[in-house]
Amino acid sequence: MKIGRNDPCPCGSGKKYKKCCLNKARPPEDLLYRRLGAAHDRLLEKLMVYVYDVFDEKVMPVALDEFMVWPEAELSQDLIDDHMQFFVPWAVFNWVYDPDDSDVELNVPPLQTVAEIYARERGQRLDKLQKRLIDAASGKPFSFFEVTSCQQGEGYRLKDIFQGIETDVIEKQGSENARPGDILLARIVQIDHVAMLVGCGSILIAPNFKPAIIELRREMLQEYRHITPDVLKDYDIEIRELYFDIYESLFQPPQLCNTDGEALLFHILHYDIDDAEKVFQHLCSLSAVEDEKKLRSSAIVDDNGRVVETEFPWSREGHKASSAPVNIVLGRIVINNRKLTIEVNSEARAKAIRKEVKTRLGKHARYKTTEIQSPESIPAKEKIAKGRNLEKEMGHDELMQIPEVRDKMAKVLTAHWDGWVDKKISVLGGITPREAVKNSDGRESVEALLLDAERHTADDKQMGDVSLDAIKDTRRRLGLDKKQAVTVKSPNKKKIAERVKAIKSMIEGFGRIKLDNIHTDLALKLCNRIARMRKLSIQRGRIEIWASAIVHVIARVNFLFDPESEIGITAEDVCKFFGTKKTTVNSKAGLIQKACDIYLGNEEYCTPEISDMFRIYETKEGFLVPGFIRDNLDEATPAENKSRSTENVKKAAEKKDRRGSLGSKNKPSDIDEKKDSERQLKLFDDF
Repeated sequence: MKIGRNDPCPCGSGKKYKKCCLNKARPPEDLLYRRLGAAHDRLLEKLMVYVYDVFDEKVMPVALDEFMVWPEAELSQDLIDDHMQFFVPWAVFNWVYDPDDSDVELNVPPLQTVAEIYARERGQRLDKLQKRLIDAASGKPFSFFEVTSCQQGEGYRLKDIFQGIETDVIEKQGSENARPGDILLARIVQIDHVAMLVGCGSILIAPNFKPAIIELRREMLQEYRHITPDVLKDYDIEIRELYFDIYESLFQPPQLCNTDGEALLFHILHYDIDDAEKVFQHLCSLSAVEDEKKLRSSAIVDDNGRVVETEFPWSREGHKASSAPVNIVLGRIVINNRKLTIEVNSEARAKAIRKEVKTRLGKHARYKTTEIQSPESIPAKEKIAKGRNLEKEMGHDELMQIPEVRDKMAKVLTAHWDGWVDKKISVLGGITPREAVKNSDGRESVEALLLDAERHTADDKQMGDVSLDAIKDTRRRLGLDKKQAVTVKSPNKKKIAERVKAIKSMIEGFGRIKLDNIHTDLALKLCNRIARMRKLSIQRGRIEIWASAIVHVIARVNFLFDPESEIGITAEDVCKFFGTKKTTVNSKAGLIQKACDIYLGNEEYCTPEISDMFRIYETKEGFLVPGFIRDNLDEATPAENKSRSTENVKKAAEKKDRRGSLGSKNKPSDIDEKKDSERQLKLFDDF
């Protein structure tokens, strides 16, 4: 998509595009896009050939099984083919083999993407653009994006529903059928001034599914203060699960319902009766359309004027989904001499009419049986017979030309939208639109539902204008035509204190069963530190996840997961006790370690024995060695690490260069203790 002259420059300088990079030499946008597309296609081919040539034949089936979130049923080839454009980029840029979390042993380097492995092993076979694609795409998570504007056949502007970031994306083919409001699951990769999709779901998702995505976003924000790429990685499985649920719902036949929203299930109730006239007298008031006199005039009667055979509708005025004054047919009542038959189209209505018959007729009607048929089970001939009368009726378009009919339908549609604002909607969590718009998530969800309704209404040539006006009025009534002020709530200190207390109680419970006092105290100490950190936002998310992640960190840095450890617990033990998922706990524990800078040998959260193993000692020859081999040395003195930062490591290296080698005879002997302490040796940075 074209960048406007007055738009902010995409280089990030903060200047207008015309005053910054407009006149700078660079390849045309379309040319770079074509080059990137070609490089992308060649790269995927290389990576897939590499997987099948080098790795175990079980690698792709294992990756596919994880991609589809471990389905119970066998996958059809058609389903696999339909998701291939999504699966392949995910498999080479996102999937990693984790031996601790896999039931299948594979000959794949652990915890690295296929693309990263290939770049390390065969990087010389990659051109410059392919290397940049690997750097940009590896490990980058997928997300749901909403189309905010679209130039069909050129590209679109996409807004990340989770992060709120908008990006102009060039996409020739995928944008051909897209419309504003559509949603897609994809990964955006930007190289220089061109953003493109590297992996995308096979379907465009309609706006009516947006509330489900917003609900997942709400779950993320309950656990994390902000949604970052790391958070999206943590929710990779949940994001794909939601996508597959949406995909499956799109290809399932819609559930047919009656006017009360009940699933269609045809019931035919059979009764034996003694007196047709008496049954007619007691049941005729069930018709809200015609009175007894009119119904009798159309019935078959005997010489005495008593009803022998008749048929009339069971009906009522209005219906639950609308306040419009419309008579709704609930069923059909047939009286034939000594037989009574009642046809209804739902289980609830069958129960209701049985109760009515029992109350009105008592012993004068004896229930015999009920035939039940789903819409799919009705033979074609019966369907044709049921529709014969329709052939004589006027066509829909012709009928809608009658002013009286149009006026009636307009009242029905207007009344429907009048009642909709106060109707409980399942996709809004069982609350009404009026209640939902009181918060930003609810407003966004209601907007999506109204947009979806407008799309369907636009296809109605006869009454579309009436519905669009009604929807516009609904927006006005809900206040969706006004911008809302954003308010930021400050953390509730009392609630935070209660959550921390609950988390610590869980940790203590686990400690009494699985840990000793020392490691339990270390976990409680870490919990107190997290409670003071705004970065980790302990007021969000399940307390069980926090408790299990804190225990996981302490167990990891103290080697409690080692089978030879005296305590000897497993990650499964931790997750089972707290009722949490291993992948979620692993991710949360990693975030805690990173935020708190907890490393192996950290004296604050490791026992003295573990800390001593990773303390650095200096031999009499001037060499630095880790503590776990100190026992093999005659003399060694501590060379304490004051910091683990890369900056200090570089300073130490520069100091070493100025002094010469540590074993040099020219090494100053009067170096004070402070300078000795500045020597750095960074071990086990990534663990």
